[in-house]
Parts: sequence; C-alpha cells; structure tokens
Amino acid sequence: MPLAARAPAQSGPSRPVLRRSLAVDLALAAACVGLGLVALTLGTMSVSVADAARTLAGEATGPLRLVVLEWRLPRILAALAAGAALGMAGALFQTLLRNPLGSPDVIGFDAGAFSGAILAMLAGATAAIVALASLAGGLAAGLLVYAAAGGSHVERSRLILIGIAVGVGFTALNDWLIFTAPLDSALIAASWKQGALAGVDKGRLAIGAAILLVLLPLGLACRRSMDALALGDDKAMSLGEPPGTARLRLGLVGLSLTATATLIAGPVGFVALIAPHAARRLAGSAGLPLSTSALFGALFLLGSDCVARTLFAPRSLPVGAVTACLGGLYFVLLLRSRLRRGTGS
Repeated sequence: MPLAARAPAQSGPSRPVLRRSLAVDLALAAACVGLGLVALTLGTMSVSVADAARTLAGEATGPLRLVVLEWRLPRILAALAAGAALGMAGALFQTLLRNPLGSPDVIGFDAGAFSGAILAMLAGATAAIVALASLAGGLAAGLLVYAAAGGSHVERSRLILIGIAVGVGFTALNDWLIFTAPLDSALIAASWKQGALAGVDKGRLAIGAAILLVLLPLGLACRRSMDALALGDDKAMSLGEPPGTARLRLGLVGLSLTATATLIAGPVGFVALIAPHAARRLAGSAGLPLSTSALFGALFLLGSDCVARTLFAPRSLPVGAVTACLGGLYFVLLLRSRLRRGTGS
C-alpha cells in the first residue's frame, strides 16, 4: 500500500528537469519584463527606458504620461495577457487531443469565441456581456466540433479536421458580420479581428485580466490530470483521475482561456500552436509544461507586436499578421514532418 501511494510521485518529472523548468520560467518572466520596458519606448514619440521607468513610477506628467500609460502600456499588457492565455490553452488542447496540431486556433475555437463577442458588441452590450458572449461562442464552437465529429468515440485526427472546417465557417460568419455592420462598428470590429493591439479596449482588457487571474491558476491545477491522461485511461483511473472528467476539465479550462484571449486581442493565430512546442524544448520535459507555455506565449506575442510596430514604422501592422507569417511557416514544417513520419520516409 505505501508503495502504491508513492507511485504517482515517482512518475513525475525528475528533480533536474524541475530545476531546469524553474530556471526557464524565471528567464522567460524576466524577458517579458525587459521586453515590456523596451516596448514602452517604441513609437513615433521617442521615449528612453529611463523615462519609461520614471513614468511607470508616477514621476512624469503631460504628453509623456499620456503616451506611456494611456497608449502604450495597455497594448503591452494586452499582448502579455492574451499570449499567456493562448500559450496555456495550446498546451492543454495538444495534451487533450494528443496531437501537436490540436491547438484551439487551428480547430476554430477562437473564431467561435470571436463570433459571440462581435455579436454582443454590435448589439451594444457592455464589456462584461461581451466577455460572456465570447465564452459562449467558444463553448458553442467546441460543442459543434464535438457533435459533428461523432461524440466521445471519435478519432482525434478526425476531430481536428472537422474543427478546421468549423473554424472556417465561423471566420466566414465573422467577415459577413463585419461587412454588414455600420461603418464605425465595422472599423472597430475589423481592427479587433486582425489583432490590432493599438486600439485595445481598456474595459475588455480589465475584465479579461480579472478572468485570467482565476483561469491561469486553474490551468496550472490541470497538471495532474494531464500527467494521468498521458499514462492512458486505465492508469488514469487507477490514480483517481476518471478520464472523462479529466478531459472535460482540460477542455473547459482551455476553451475559457481561448475565449478570454480572444476577448482581449481578437482571434490571434498560431500562438497556441507554437508556444507549447517551444516551451517543451526549452524546459527539456517529456510533456508540455503549462507555466512555460504561458510565459513563452506572452513573450512571443509581445515580441510579435514589437515587430508589427517597427517593421514598417511609422505605420503599424496588426500583430495577427506577424504571428500568421511566423506561425504559418511553422505549421507547414510541422505538418510536413508528421507526413514524413507517417509515410516512413
């Protein structure tokens, strides 16, 4: 009996892996802070790092305070928050589906969340209602994919293919809603859809950040369920983790994280696809590390936004265009490697 009780602990990560993972997390967190300070200096108005730090400390007024605190800081916080949510959601879904292509942006859950959010916004709803509508849209997309794929006994590869088709359908719906909306609302929605963080809504950002304060710890608490599912359904049951309940927990938390990221920044693609793989390589772990995935997602999205702001300065690109270019190339390489393994070449 004592040996059985200690078995789950023995199957966990080794101490060197844990130390490396912690070191990587600290390095990524420091990189996020450093890049955030640098991002405060980017733009048409020249701001030094010292001036940015002084403004954050409340020692500046006038135009400097306006530019740093009112314009640039919300954009940076939105990139960090949405990137962390997408990175963790990607790790949860890729573990749940046991497929590196099974991220929520690939299978259309972010497009569904955006459909709910944009419908609420066009109806004149408050930021809180828009947040609920985003979550409802993501859940609706998840249920639609699950039902269309055939329920609990569906093959995971088939579920991903159906999810891609459902995502295309929601994307078409979003484009139609924007096309038929009044001009002022259409411009806001189109910018939101492309991930133009320059116009991030502060109300949505505040609500999204508050939601993430709850969801990110819930996501970290899914670590035991992820480890149990990786051992197989029978082993998970013997460890006190019913597979159905564990999958439901991972799916709900992952969908909620995706919907919250969409609420903040729009349906930004490929962050949830790339972050978990990069995190696993950095941490040197066999599974997908949740905290590292979240931190890398935050750093990746903030870095992409810095590129979007400076590549064609003074004009700024939507961050979604940058992540699509980088992520699209990664997606092709990942798909090619899987096809090669499948054909045995």
